[in-house]
Amino acid sequence: MKATQLSPEALDTIADEHESLANLYKRIVDALQAGPGELLPAAALLDELVERVAEHFAHEEQGGYYFHVVEVAPWRTPRVEELKREHAELLRVTVRIAQGVRMANESLLWCVAVRKEFSEFLRRCIEHEAKENRLVQETYIVDLAAAD
Repeated sequence: MKATQLSPEALDTIADEHESLANLYKRIVDALQAGPGELLPAAALLDELVERVAEHFAHEEQGGYYFHVVEVAPWRTPRVEELKREHAELLRVTVRIAQGVRMANESLLWCVAVRKEFSEFLRRCIEHEAKENRLVQETYIVDLAAAD
């Protein structure tokens, strides 16, 4: 049985989601520049981020390209599972930041801490997305080319 190919449309959808999230990240960074007493817009954006990140991760994991990677190259399952664990951790961090921004609204020290934590979250997201891209490239360029 030949594995199904990941459609260009599916890849475009994931890329569009990544771009949409990047735009939201920028809006959050800008909103976090406000000081105590002015962070309610950032809090609303972070609440939106929690929902969008959860949806995006579910999309990648359930029928998204993770499913296709495992179908095409089952030996890559451990890497897919590692990425899923990173999803869970990134989502936990997103929730924690969304909760923390409300405390930051009361204190300059909390503002600085939340900005720093969000910056670290962004670094980890970039690293995670690079791992996903490598996995897909290895699977669809190396593994499928070798199978042909």
